[in-house]
Amino acid sequence: MDRDDAILDYLQDRLAPEKREAFETSMAQDASLAAEVDLMRSVRDEMASGPTHEKADAVWEQLSTAMDAPPQAANENRHPWVSVLQYAAVAAIAVAAWQFAVVPRLGDVPDGFRAASEQSAGFVLQVKFEDSVTIGEIGTLLGPLGGTISDGPSALGVVRVSFTDAALRDAAREVLTARSDIVELVLDQ
Repeated sequence: MDRDDAILDYLQDRLAPEKREAFETSMAQDASLAAEVDLMRSVRDEMASGPTHEKADAVWEQLSTAMDAPPQAANENRHPWVSVLQYAAVAAIAVAAWQFAVVPRLGDVPDGFRAASEQSAGFVLQVKFEDSVTIGEIGTLLGPLGGTISDGPSALGVVRVSFTDAALRDAAREVLTARSDIVELVLDQ
């Protein structure tokens, strides 16, 4: 038994006579123990003489009823798939808003590219760029030449570049062949 429990048992008169006598002997020898007992006794007396709540029994009854009530389920017995459907609906709305509000404002396809469904011109070069070349560098190179990527890259990295006429294709072939730093291969189709 620790010191606090011994003090409480002494003040509440729960000690056996021989233990009570031993405790009183300890109090006579230890001034700090005696001071703690006096402090606890004065707190107990002060609380006993203090005002009481006029509806203390009703408050206790209400508190005890609330503690004895069966607990409510945390999810209010909702099925877990309802939450999943709510999240899916929010995601679908966000994707739809993005597609209809943001994507149309992003602008046209940059120069040098066109949709695969577009008909390619009859003047085509097959070009294999270096693996380290970025798509931005390819677009920068093809834009002034009037070339448009119409297919690819294939599994080997070959792209088809279309031109509106033979003169543009021939001029582009010379420029692309000269750019051996970023172009590996140029072939007529």
